[in-house]
Amino acid sequence: MLDGNPMKKESNVRKEPWDSSSEKVKTLKIEDFGKPEEVREMAKMPRTAKSREEARTILNQIAKNGNLVSKSGVVVSLSGKSIDEIVSGQALQQSFDTMAHWQAAANADKLFSNAIEPWKFELNPQKNNENLKDRRYFYAPMEYRGRLLPVKFTVKEYQQKGIDKRLYSIEAVNVDLWAKK
Repeated sequence: MLDGNPMKKESNVRKEPWDSSSEKVKTLKIEDFGKPEEVREMAKMPRTAKSREEARTILNQIAKNGNLVSKSGVVVSLSGKSIDEIVSGQALQQSFDTMAHWQAAANADKLFSNAIEPWKFELNPQKNNENLKDRRYFYAPMEYRGRLLPVKFTVKEYQQKGIDKRLYSIEAVNVDLWAKK
């Protein structure tokens, strides 16, 4: 029990280098998310977005519906600032394909509900870590144009009490999990 919270567990997982989150995603397999038939079903996306405006509108509706919860129960909020970051040109450049990025954004709620956090990472000393407790990375499978892609979520966890964990960015990664059988 840490900080008087019986739900918190001491993590003895060795933290990976801060700059390896994009490389580690390439090692994921379908089985990391569940049984292949279950993963195929969870990877089907109910919504599409064809533009920044459509993605922003859908993300605003998702935010109105409340917090997002990962497969392991991690709760994150989706703020207006987060939405701006997710639909920004810089975020779009991180994803390998514009339409894959918009699809991931439009389905952030479903994707995050299936997201796993297989690794912990050190904080990047070259980024602004002021008030940050941790920067965490979650991954979820998404079917896109006949491929099964991992979507990477960056979550910022703040040190200040009362400030929650926030979804910061989304990235559609150019790795086909089906091809890795």
